[in-house]
Amino acid sequence: MSPNLPPVFFSTGRTIQSLRKQVEGALREQIGGDRSPSLRGATGLVWGDGALAATLRALGRPPLIVEPGPLLSPYDTPRTGMASLRLRLAGRPVGGEAPEPATAERLRALRTFGRNRFLTGDAGFADGVADTPALILADGAVAASPRRLRAFIDRVLAHYPDLGFIIAGPEGCEGLAGAVSPRLRVLTRPVDPWALFGRVSRVFVADWGSACEARLSGASVTRIGADAAVPSDSDLLALRYGAGVHYFDPWTREPIALAECLERVAWLRDRFCANDRPTVLVGISRWKRPALDVFTLGPYGPAVHAMTATDAVAVAGAAQARVLAWATRMPERLEPLCAAAGIPLSRIEDGFLRSVGLGASLQPGASIVVDDRGIYYDPRTESRLAHILKNATIPADLVTRASALRRLVIARRLTKYNVGLTIANDPWPTDRRIVLVPGQVEDDASVMHGSPVVRSNRALLAAARARNPDAFLLYKPHPDVEAGFRPGAIPEDEALGLADRIVGGLSIVDLLDRAHHVETMTSLAGFEALIRGLTVAVHGRPFYAGWGLTEDLAPGADRGRRLALDELVAGALLLYPLYLDPVAMKPCSAEQLLDRLSAERDAAVPSRLALSQRAQWVMRARYAVLNPLVRRLRAKRGIAQKAGKTPE
Repeated sequence: MSPNLPPVFFSTGRTIQSLRKQVEGALREQIGGDRSPSLRGATGLVWGDGALAATLRALGRPPLIVEPGPLLSPYDTPRTGMASLRLRLAGRPVGGEAPEPATAERLRALRTFGRNRFLTGDAGFADGVADTPALILADGAVAASPRRLRAFIDRVLAHYPDLGFIIAGPEGCEGLAGAVSPRLRVLTRPVDPWALFGRVSRVFVADWGSACEARLSGASVTRIGADAAVPSDSDLLALRYGAGVHYFDPWTREPIALAECLERVAWLRDRFCANDRPTVLVGISRWKRPALDVFTLGPYGPAVHAMTATDAVAVAGAAQARVLAWATRMPERLEPLCAAAGIPLSRIEDGFLRSVGLGASLQPGASIVVDDRGIYYDPRTESRLAHILKNATIPADLVTRASALRRLVIARRLTKYNVGLTIANDPWPTDRRIVLVPGQVEDDASVMHGSPVVRSNRALLAAARARNPDAFLLYKPHPDVEAGFRPGAIPEDEALGLADRIVGGLSIVDLLDRAHHVETMTSLAGFEALIRGLTVAVHGRPFYAGWGLTEDLAPGADRGRRLALDELVAGALLLYPLYLDPVAMKPCSAEQLLDRLSAERDAAVPSRLALSQRAQWVMRARYAVLNPLVRRLRAKRGIAQKAGKTPE
């Protein structure tokens, strides 16, 4: 620890406890667990310079104040982690390093600002901005206090009685209710300061710490009451991003350099801004809502949840919102009502790298697809994924990334659900072709609508045996069916009349390691086999069939285009889904999710379903008793029991 710091720290309050790992990383020292200020020489860690900080100062114990840093992602909170923190002790900065000279150019290129919770560019100017007014920038501590903000405005207006002004900032100016001055126009919504700087004649700031980005943009900046000496651009950069400021990975909370932090925050900012209109969610079960709320969070705030098609359309129409509905729980009237009202409608479903555990066991998913054309498992309508794969020119760098991702999935031994036991050292034939037949849920929409001839597990197993009479046939029941949650079970004696072995509960990755070939209707196991180099025969029309990579047995399966394997992977795993870090609860890349899934899978006790026996019995009771009641309630709201629906 630095010799200028007290020998002992104690944490105060839940916020500091949430940020403990990051503060320890900044100080390179563990924080004491005793919260009592009776420790000799101890100093409290305090969130913000408020009443508690004042009390400790009065006791002769100046606190180490922890505050948000100047660079944050839109998803940052003390609970989920902060991309930067500013530390001060007795008015002096603690730690931090001067920014590299290249930081100024990266700031100009990336155009980050504060919490980055605004629409970028001119999109935030709902009422327009003239090219001539001066800007009063509402930022930092002065923006957080309506009293201080009004005092700042009064000083500017008094110093420049002949100028007209707009006042705006990255957090908006909601606190300026009512008339302030006829010479002042207030932009209440959060707006992009970088877009404002180039459209005004001058920028007024309350302190030099808020002047950095304006000066980097080339704007003329004035601080009311400032000394004659005006800081240089490099001094402003150091003042805002240097002494006392510590930077962290927004997902892992590990300390990183400012340059890395800038890139990662900009990525999260862009993901946030992609939700560029209000959102109404329909058919989202309560256990799914925390993840969906993060996926859909944007500059217009959190999504609104609606219970019926009528309510969803009314809310969306009033707010000029889009509607997103869980595909198998979408009210039947929703699509025609949205079409009549001109409201954009998309369907949501789990992505192909999802979780450690089953959706049927209420394990939240860490990836989704948002499809404005159809949905990937229903070939009756061309989905957004099918449209991408059929029409998109996938650039070489994305194919390279897809190849690396595919190899990483294989190396990490990951699948959609990541459940199942490791195969014991049982003898397996070495002189016969091993064929894996993955069972499916028989009321799944992909089976009912996408497999026109073979539509049951019994029929699939019979077809696989007829096509592979001499093979060593493995039958793997679907995990939801095996758990008793969904229909599709085959009596054991019937299954063993066709298969050589039933391999329920075993890891699909271990089985694919042993198999040479997969026979399926529409199972995602076929895609997981393809990326591992196995041959796959498809009796239905899943998203990965018809591109020249599978043996297509269903009529009408050909898509009219041939794809390389990594082009298919690019579409299915990079262009189509969205990913969420389930620990940090922030959007992430596919590669980052692989890290989380690997860690979670490796930490879990191996089991057939990643679900305890007690939990299985609870879930079976829930499906048998509670779900019929839930279905009746949904029917009253216009949500019919649909194929592919997992009862909840």
